[in-house]
Amino acid sequence: MIRTATRVLALSIALLAVGCHDSNKVTNVDPLPARVDGVYSVTGDGEVTIYWRPNQDNDIDHYKIYRNSAPTGTFSLIGTSTSTSFVDTHVTNGVTYYYAVSAVDLAGQESAELSFENVFDTPRPEGFGATITNTFSADSISGWDFSARARRSSLDPSTDIYYGAQNGHFIVYVPIDTEIQDAGYVPLRDVDFAPPSGWSADGQVEAIVGHSYIVLTRDNHYAKFEVQARSSASMLFDWAYQIDPNNPELTRRVPK
Repeated sequence: MIRTATRVLALSIALLAVGCHDSNKVTNVDPLPARVDGVYSVTGDGEVTIYWRPNQDNDIDHYKIYRNSAPTGTFSLIGTSTSTSFVDTHVTNGVTYYYAVSAVDLAGQESAELSFENVFDTPRPEGFGATITNTFSADSISGWDFSARARRSSLDPSTDIYYGAQNGHFIVYVPIDTEIQDAGYVPLRDVDFAPPSGWSADGQVEAIVGHSYIVLTRDNHYAKFEVQARSSASMLFDWAYQIDPNNPELTRRVPK
């Protein structure tokens, strides 16, 4: 009994000594993940893709993506991703959305702050491989109505652009109450915002393969298209149209 008691007493003294010694040590606390940065978005048709830089912490498990209808206020969680991108398909064309991202580590700790970039996006419809005919030979489908995604006659009041080829000249025309300008040899995806000026003085531009063009319709909607092919019979083009009036955003440029 005495031996046992002595061992217990000795062990208690030893533990007390260790406890006193360890109290001088600094506890190793796992810090919260750093704030996510480099967030940007790319506009799509009925979708928005959000990208960001990889977090520099080496114990990141996943990222959380948040969305709001305004640049400030409460952002709601809409999904997670283990990569550095996320596609939001629960959007409506013509509606503007604001996004933020946070990081979560293996311990389940989340960044104390959301990403600070003011990232917003307005998805819009787009199309590829549309064809309109030469107004001088087949006028009934020589025009294009961006809002309806449909071919029209050049004289139809809904027509936004129409095509004409004559005497070796290939021309895209717009009605008198519509504006157009040539953006040059720029891929359609890189035409991100419509400029406030620079419109054609006579409502027509030369149709050049590989050139992109910007249109401001009669009802104040912006559109863009890129000529893929042209001939004396027709013009082939890709396009995008912003259904939110007076909104010049046509796509967010992807950083190279």
